[in-house]
Amino acid sequence: MGRHRAATGNRWGVTARDPDAPTTDQFGLPIKFPSKISSLVMVDYVNMQTNVTGTLSTKVEALQDGRIVTESIDNGYRIYYYFDTAEIRVAVDVVLHEDHVSFSVDPHLMQENDTNKIVGVKVAPFWCFNPNDDKDSYLFYPSGSGTIVSNESNATTGVGFSCEAPVYGNDYAVPLKNLEGTFKEIRLPVYGSVSGGTGTLAIIEQNAESASIGIEAGFTNVSVSGVYSNFAIRGSAKNAIKNMDNYGTEALVYAVSPTDKVSTVGFYPLTGDKASYSGMAETYREYLKKNGQLTEKLKEESPLNVTFIGGVMVDQSFLGVPYKDLVAATTIEKAQSILSELSDKTNGKISAKLLGFGSSGIENGNYAGGIKIHKNVGDKKDLAALAKYSKENNIDLYYDFDLVRLKKASSGFSTVFDVAYSPLLKIATAYQYHASSRSFVEETGYNLLKRELLNKGADKVLKGIKDWNLPGVSLESLSQIAYSDCSTETTEYMVKGFMGRDVADIFGKFKKNYKVASEDANAYAAVLSDVIFNSPSSSSGESNFMYDVPFYQMVFKGYVPMSSESINLALDPDKELLKAVEAGSGLGYTLIADYYNEFIDYQGYAFFGSKYSDISDDIINTANKLEGYYSAIAGAEIKTHTILDSGLRETVYSNGVKAYVNYTDKDIVTEDGSTIPAKGYNWVK
Repeated sequence: MGRHRAATGNRWGVTARDPDAPTTDQFGLPIKFPSKISSLVMVDYVNMQTNVTGTLSTKVEALQDGRIVTESIDNGYRIYYYFDTAEIRVAVDVVLHEDHVSFSVDPHLMQENDTNKIVGVKVAPFWCFNPNDDKDSYLFYPSGSGTIVSNESNATTGVGFSCEAPVYGNDYAVPLKNLEGTFKEIRLPVYGSVSGGTGTLAIIEQNAESASIGIEAGFTNVSVSGVYSNFAIRGSAKNAIKNMDNYGTEALVYAVSPTDKVSTVGFYPLTGDKASYSGMAETYREYLKKNGQLTEKLKEESPLNVTFIGGVMVDQSFLGVPYKDLVAATTIEKAQSILSELSDKTNGKISAKLLGFGSSGIENGNYAGGIKIHKNVGDKKDLAALAKYSKENNIDLYYDFDLVRLKKASSGFSTVFDVAYSPLLKIATAYQYHASSRSFVEETGYNLLKRELLNKGADKVLKGIKDWNLPGVSLESLSQIAYSDCSTETTEYMVKGFMGRDVADIFGKFKKNYKVASEDANAYAAVLSDVIFNSPSSSSGESNFMYDVPFYQMVFKGYVPMSSESINLALDPDKELLKAVEAGSGLGYTLIADYYNEFIDYQGYAFFGSKYSDISDDIINTANKLEGYYSAIAGAEIKTHTILDSGLRETVYSNGVKAYVNYTDKDIVTEDGSTIPAKGYNWVK
């Protein structure tokens, strides 16, 4: 494919090198470039008989060893790539729009033989690129809150950095024994690059659920660094196999049937001031607004956001007979007492969530907590009183329901017939993971409700809570868990297909009568939320991630209220507070009223450092200290975010307010003479 020259003279295209650069070296010998930096498409395939995988490039296996056929379509071309050696065909639609160019891959136009099957397609893998070691260049990667990736090469080893992670998180129907990073998923279907005064934002516009976003940076044999999208055509999972000597091995097994969903990525050129990650956030925000996903601007946000933990099931015994019962960390009455104190001693809106108040507490058990309140934490009368108090005191109250996970047959759902299947055509079992060991906790295994039953599950909850007098509901798990389902003959739910559509349908049902909260939400849920608890404040922190940026908040600030990650549960609460100020996120806390020794056996961290009486003064003092700041930025968008040469971080809002955050160990003086204390912050109108 040729390159497009815009009226400004800037260039964008699939070839990740300057077309005017020499093609021969000083001796007249041709300079060889890797085929992937000049290919519109890279196709991963597997031989289903031998389970051996391979990769095809349009530069070599199609252009040199195969055929290319084009035909005109509206505003573009359809390009058929024939990889004759593998007997595979892939078609790509290239369409020029008013402000961007898009590339689409339609599985219906693919061809395969009986043996070689397509498993993934990388589209324009080096469109978003920059030269290695160019100091004016960087890659943007949407891990967690967002991060800037180094393009520095290693002259000694020549080995660079690479990673790839699924959009909207790991497929929960494909269990992982160990995590390959921290708990920071990709929540936004975007990525990009900046080089000098130009840049590109890529938006995965269709089938983001089935995509991954990857990086190849700093490899000296490639000479350029790039970030790309990779669309899964077939689901896969690791299967344990034992040989004749009874030694176990694992092999990646692919689904027989491919997905039938069209995948599209759009590339948006950025110039001037827009050629930055701030410009990327603005472009993506405008894209969401144009498509009706972000609508009215906020007039009021939530400076203080608290999550109350109801309790956890623990082992008990009576006359030597063991049983399990819920130990209440917070009753509904005590949650109201805490909210009363917070409301009396602080100003501004409060958002409060009740988590783990159902039949099995904070752990997985009966579907949606049995759609009932556990007697040890209260009853409907208590909840009605709390709801009434909240309404009278400018508090948004949300009660959480898990619509995705179930550990035992309940609410009319079976753990045999009504659960999702993995690509291995087995019942999918997911687990909670231990943060320190990055491995799953065996006893926490649970099932996922069959994808085609999600709406039915939502209807059950809506019917069951009709008389609860709730002002709001929280759909925490639904907003952040995406998963496949191979339990039906249809390919609709393969590789997490249509998860965004299904979640939007369910959110729409609840929003008819309730406000709806999410947590660390995927983009499709974030745009529909009345508040996002625990919005991501950092990335996965891989080796080539230079520094994190609040890209997630830059997109949604001014349209969806957000809280920081729980400040009191953070390893460094002071740093987490600075991140909240930098991103304009409301303060987030996880609270319990009482602590008991039985909580020690719980695998999570919700009960440690969360007792309200121990941290109440800190919460109140911090909220009051930042009252003026949150009032000043209420309803404002983030216009720019910059890391200054001094190391100071500057956030500029659309109403002119500027916030400065200093993560260094020294005081820093700004250009206007303001002093930002070490590990401190300040803001000016």
